[in-house]
Amino acid sequence: MKGIGKAFARTPHMLTTKVGMSKKSNDPEFDDYVNRFSTIETGTEKLLKDTKAFNEAVSNLFTHGAGFAQHFALLFHPVTGEYDLAGKHPEAEHTIGNVDAYEVAFEELKAAIVPELELIESRIVGPIKELQVVMKTIRKSITKREHKLVDFDRYNNSLTKLRDKKEKSLNDEKNIFKLEQDFEIASNEYDFINTTMKNELPRFLVMAAQFIDPLFHSFFYMQLNIFYLLLEKLTGFAEGKYDVSVPGTQIVSDYEEKRSDSFAQIEALNITNRITSTSKLVQSHRANSGNGAVGLGRSATATSTSSAGSRLAPPMRSPSASSTSSGFKKAPLSPTSATLSAPPPYSPTPAPASPVGLAKKPPPPPPLKPKPKPAASYVVALYDFAAQAEGDLEFSAGDRIEVVERTESVEDWWTGRIGGRQGVFPGNYVQDT
Repeated sequence: MKGIGKAFARTPHMLTTKVGMSKKSNDPEFDDYVNRFSTIETGTEKLLKDTKAFNEAVSNLFTHGAGFAQHFALLFHPVTGEYDLAGKHPEAEHTIGNVDAYEVAFEELKAAIVPELELIESRIVGPIKELQVVMKTIRKSITKREHKLVDFDRYNNSLTKLRDKKEKSLNDEKNIFKLEQDFEIASNEYDFINTTMKNELPRFLVMAAQFIDPLFHSFFYMQLNIFYLLLEKLTGFAEGKYDVSVPGTQIVSDYEEKRSDSFAQIEALNITNRITSTSKLVQSHRANSGNGAVGLGRSATATSTSSAGSRLAPPMRSPSASSTSSGFKKAPLSPTSATLSAPPPYSPTPAPASPVGLAKKPPPPPPLKPKPKPAASYVVALYDFAAQAEGDLEFSAGDRIEVVERTESVEDWWTGRIGGRQGVFPGNYVQDT
């Protein structure tokens, strides 16, 4: 709570300083130290962020590389227990003979990289985090020094303003004495922390540069070691199997030549085409036949145009077909087989009214009567009264004043209104009408 109170006390001065209404002390030497400290602070944060990103990227590189080798080996061993796979696929003999060795090489490389990444974590990331803890403490001291400077300027401006006042009251003299004491305390606190920071901060800047420089060199050589392990392992695997001196353009051309039209052949297989749903097949069959019922293997029923409007009987079915629920559906009843009775004639006799429908709603309650306003109270001025401050009601003897608010004692100030003016006045200057 004490810190919150100080923050509220400093806020008006900080606002007036921003708009140029109050003076602010400057120390160019200390400001230069703070700028250099902020540069080291930002650089340390970036170094830590980049180191973590590098560790994560290298870990993902070897994790996905090992996964690629594993899945590639599975693709070339599709059937368990199949013999002479290379003899059946002579064009892939070279690859079939090396996929297992490639998987083993990448697993070994992944295991060899783990200690290097742990070394970066302990030798680079750990010290940087420790340096950041120290820098956070220094940043708090810089912030505290800024607060002491605000207090120094705040008391100094208030004391100067009060001393420059030409006519001083007794309260002003008391305030000057109090401000002098507060200014002396703020001045001593600011001088102490400012002197300490100006002496210690340059020494820290030198030591921080000496601390970060070997970290950068160590990180650089650790990166080289990782790249060397990768190059050594893959070169040893390719020795006698692949020519690593081939340029990238030739690798692409050789790949396109060996692939030939295999991709087009795969696309031509029916299994790669999109399977058409059964509903689409039925719709296309109906469109080709011109009648949906025939397309489904059912006999169509012809509609007669006779006046009776009867339909032909459905096709005959065997008893076994009925018991086994064959594909034929039962034909609908014809109009002649079942006569529908007409609805009864409309009767104009009114139905007995429902008692619920005839029930009347209760009458609404009568409106509330407005409360009578209290009668206005008036007084007559006995003497002239001149306004002494803003909000006073000025009047002359004999004026009729409407009383808005009054107390039991005539020695108090009452509130009244004359025309459009409203204000306070002494109760002993009037009498009731």
